Amino acid sequence: MKKTVKINLSGSIFHIDEDAYQRLNDYLDRIHEHFKGQEGGEEIISDIEMRMGELFQDKLSGHKQVISDEDVWEVTKKMGEPGDFLEEGASTHSPGGSEQQKKLYRDPDQAILGGVASGIGAYLNVDPVWIRLLLVVLMLGYGFIAVVYLLLWLFLPKATTYDQKLEMRGEQVNISNIEKKVKDEYEQVRGNFKKYRQSGSYQNITRGLNEIFVVLGRILKALMQVVLVLIGVALVVGGIGLILGLIGIPFIAWPFDMFDLFDHHGTAALFLFQSLLSPPAFIILAASAALLVVIPVLVIFYTGLKMLSGFKAKDQSVLLSALIIWVAALLATAGTAAWQMHEFSVRSHNKEEIQLNPQGSSTLFLQMNSPHVHLYETDDLPFGDNTGVIRGKDIVGAIRGTDPEGNLYFNTEIDILKSPDDSYHLQIKKSSRGSSIRNAAGFAEKIRFNWELADSTLILDNTFRIASDTPYRLQQMTLAIRVPGGHRIAISEEAEEYLDDADNRQNMWPFEMGGKVWEMRGDELSLHRKSD
Repeated sequence: MKKTVKINLSGSIFHIDEDAYQRLNDYLDRIHEHFKGQEGGEEIISDIEMRMGELFQDKLSGHKQVISDEDVWEVTKKMGEPGDFLEEGASTHSPGGSEQQKKLYRDPDQAILGGVASGIGAYLNVDPVWIRLLLVVLMLGYGFIAVVYLLLWLFLPKATTYDQKLEMRGEQVNISNIEKKVKDEYEQVRGNFKKYRQSGSYQNITRGLNEIFVVLGRILKALMQVVLVLIGVALVVGGIGLILGLIGIPFIAWPFDMFDLFDHHGTAALFLFQSLLSPPAFIILAASAALLVVIPVLVIFYTGLKMLSGFKAKDQSVLLSALIIWVAALLATAGTAAWQMHEFSVRSHNKEEIQLNPQGSSTLFLQMNSPHVHLYETDDLPFGDNTGVIRGKDIVGAIRGTDPEGNLYFNTEIDILKSPDDSYHLQIKKSSRGSSIRNAAGFAEKIRFNWELADSTLILDNTFRIASDTPYRLQQMTLAIRVPGGHRIAISEEAEEYLDDADNRQNMWPFEMGGKVWEMRGDELSLHRKSD
């Protein structure tokens, strides 16, 4: 199964496989590079992305929810490349392309009332004046035509984007035509403004505007003084509120409670720091963060007092000292962060492979065990889900929570692959980061995981454990169940949510494979049926 990526294209969310994402990303990079800095470039790019989003929506259905590489290829071919320019007077259709099907819109550019007549004129390729004349004549003879006009005004969509305006005239909605439409409108606006500037009315209006601006300047000057007073009040009130808030934190929240500083039942932020940082680094970062926050708060309060009172004190040395302390705190924060990042600089792993001999059946039954009932769930941890969500279902690899002793529990991740021989195998791969290979290997070795083979049933814990005395270093564990060719594996419904890589001929997602029996045929699983 290919992995997918979730993207936002012109306000629409799509799931797209990795190969298709790379092709689409390269294409959009060429689009942005070509139109970057051009007049109207942002509008051209926005309309191109909007049109591509519409084409992708057409590719999806109830049975297909992922954009494939072939879909991206077809859409980009239809849109054309950035270098496919239309020469002056050239055809508005892409070479070798089919005629664009017209769509009926209201045309706001030539509208007098609702744009209905101008939209019909564009659709029929007729001057709107004749459509308006026909409507007036029909309204005089048949009053219900006015009702028809109102209904069209209400229900016909207005052509607001450039691709809609092209569709209204039956022109191909591709890069060349979108670019041409945007630039034509820019030239039209520029030409109209140039003519207007040369008229006498423009000179009169300019002189009148200058007088208005002089009066507005005096008004704004007076308003500015009032605004400065209000800003001063806001700074003082805000500074007092922030100071009271900082003073009250030790009494209302545990982050600074010295008796419960490392409580793993607290919020996600402290739990994150507890897991990632050593105690000395935590203390340094806490002190530096306090200075980074407190110093600006005090400066805000002091500035507000000065604005309200109007006094001028020689406080350069005080402010300079505060700035030096703040910069020192910033450097301490950066240095400590770099120090702790070094603890994650190297990844190491080890593998253990066990041959399985199911008894009493030619099928290996896969079941999950949930031994840890009393867990403190931590779904909101910043590092709690490192793989994302597909179709609203959590993927494996995420932290499950902690127990009363502070041990960390992570979801088990299972791959089902072909065995290299005629036996079932269970491969356990543990990995971790650390400051050195030896350090990382030691952390990986401390990962704890339980499993057992009872007759023909393989029972795996749904979590692996990191002890509370072991620092969190992005530990991971992957299980690979290797099934020999021609043999079967029955996957329970509880196990399907822990599957990660399980290629199958039915192209089912891993979370659809539970409650079924599968047979290894070639390098892939195939759904086993009794008649097979």
